[in-house]
Amino acid sequence: MAKKKINIILILVVLGLWGTVGYRAIKNYFGNNDGAVNTEIGNHNVSLKKINKDTFDLKKVGRDPFLNKQFEEKQVSSAVLVSYHPIKKIVTPSIPKPSSNINWPQLKYFGYLKSNNQELVLLKIDSKLHKLKLNDEVNGLVVKKKYKDSIEVFFNSQRKTIHIN
Repeated sequence: MAKKKINIILILVVLGLWGTVGYRAIKNYFGNNDGAVNTEIGNHNVSLKKINKDTFDLKKVGRDPFLNKQFEEKQVSSAVLVSYHPIKKIVTPSIPKPSSNINWPQLKYFGYLKSNNQELVLLKIDSKLHKLKLNDEVNGLVVKKKYKDSIEVFFNSQRKTIHIN
């Protein structure tokens, strides 16, 4: 019951405050101009003083006010030394890697299975489905890394990335 009385009192106070704000806004907008101040139109002798600008020269400060050290004046030399000798770029011919034609087995990656203690990769090697752990070897093929959408496979010291189908 006490909360209800407090809520009613607070609602009345808020309505009263908003009512006075609204009343003042409407009164200024629709109110009479009786209270307006009449200004006299006439010639008054008003003298405005013109302020002359004061000019001065700033002198160069010889010390740093924060570090309390004297500045050293450095003279800038106008002679610029330019070298027109082109630098020869030495290009070493790149030795192409010997490409050995290794016949990779036909591989298809179908994703991975995750259980409490191990993760298995589903990989189809030459139309035969295998469930492999990381670093397991099947016919010389080793699964090294597993990602969400691909795996990294080593076969005869060559690396290949296989994406999910």
